[in-house]
Amino acid sequence: MLSDEETQEIKEKILSHIESSFPAEQIANAKQQIELMNSKQLESFLEKNKMVKANESGTDSDNDCVFCSIVSGKINSVKIDDDDDAIAVLEINPISKGHTIVIPKGHSDKSSKKALVLAKKISKKLKKKFSPKKVELSASKLFGHEVINILPVYNRENMDSKRNSAKIEKNEKIKEELGKEKKIEKIQKKPKIEEIKQFFWLPKRIP
Repeated sequence: MLSDEETQEIKEKILSHIESSFPAEQIANAKQQIELMNSKQLESFLEKNKMVKANESGTDSDNDCVFCSIVSGKINSVKIDDDDDAIAVLEINPISKGHTIVIPKGHSDKSSKKALVLAKKISKKLKKKFSPKKVELSASKLFGHEVINILPVYNRENMDSKRNSAKIEKNEKIKEELGKEKKIEKIQKKPKIEEIKQFFWLPKRIP
């Protein structure tokens, strides 16, 4: 059975997915259905839509959780980096600009040191590009799959702060910003008078 916190987080992700991918005339009805679901109904919905599948022992399948579906591409996301062990995608319900989750490619409820390496790399990039006061890393777990949240803090944001729905197009723009290199103008140093004299020697004037 999903906890209240897990239920709310999953609903937020599904609602954001609906807003970014459903036809306009279907959005309101689909969102209302998701919002009215209790935890048991939500689990049934996830199973039917192959977003999570219970095995014979009653635990979650290690192949069809929400995060595994993001890794496999079954759920749309905006990927900003990856390596052999994990991928980094922009959160679809971000707390702040650049909020990213790093997802280990292998389904596991244990923390991944290799995923943490990628998270630290993304953290440095966010600091450089968006200049937040700080960037916080925190692990969370759903469906037995641990992920790392990378949260840029501009004011007093934390993982309990209000989340906002971000459409795919908005996250694509943030990805573009992260990919752009800052232009650094080279300032030419003006030679000193003494240096000029060394290059231009003139004979003394003879009257």
